[in-house]
Amino acid sequence: MRNLLLPLFLIPWLVYGQSIHYSPGTLYTGLGAYSHQFTQSFSFLANQAALGNISRTSAGAYAEQKYGLKALSLYTATAAMPVKRGGVGITMQYAGLGDFNESQLGLAYGKNLGRVNLGIQCNYNMMHIAGFGNDGAIGVEVGCQWQVTSAVVTGFHVINPVGGHFRIHPEEKLAAVYQFGAGYEVSKQLFLSAELTKEENRAVNVQAGLQYVLAPDRLFVRTGITTATTSPYIGMGWQWKNCRADVCVRYHPQLGLTPGLLLLFYGKQKTEQ
Repeated sequence: MRNLLLPLFLIPWLVYGQSIHYSPGTLYTGLGAYSHQFTQSFSFLANQAALGNISRTSAGAYAEQKYGLKALSLYTATAAMPVKRGGVGITMQYAGLGDFNESQLGLAYGKNLGRVNLGIQCNYNMMHIAGFGNDGAIGVEVGCQWQVTSAVVTGFHVINPVGGHFRIHPEEKLAAVYQFGAGYEVSKQLFLSAELTKEENRAVNVQAGLQYVLAPDRLFVRTGITTATTSPYIGMGWQWKNCRADVCVRYHPQLGLTPGLLLLFYGKQKTEQ
């Protein structure tokens, strides 16, 4: 059954060229975007304004094998570094195999303006299809966040609101995505997050998740769900000194399990200026 459904799943890849950025993997890696305590180098993939809260340099890599199929593998590498009242981030992503694959290079910047953070990211998206060659498109993302209270952060994230057309086939374009998100730091151990997403030509999707720290600065669990496909996910991470490793799995009712692995490395904590 999974092999019969797979061609239908690949249709949106060919039509919109949006599978890399708006990937379900971002649900897990970007969970701390609307937070101060849980922000790291992957957070800006969910909202570039999160770079305004970066307090130390971090870099990491994430890999997943969608539904256990090698042809649907996704690899993401990120790095983020704090600068004066803000931060910069870079990302490299690759999905697929030799006959069909997508890749993306992105550069992002976020600025802390007090109770408001602003962010922007420029991407170069590339697509390769055997027999058709290569094509590329430039995409833009913008994000903003508001510090409602000391524990609550809300914000907007907009992906490719205009343009995003491919160079060789201008009739094809990157899908526009609009998101509203919020995060609530219940305590130093518990963080709750939710996002409302509207992708071009698709139904509204709700994503919700939480992170709970079982052992201070060591062991934690993450879990959540996306309503578009009723797909829950769960992960567990362990942090030791300046290193962190997560294992996670996402479940699709028809297509099965998607295992993932996340590795993170942190630099020294920056003092407030």
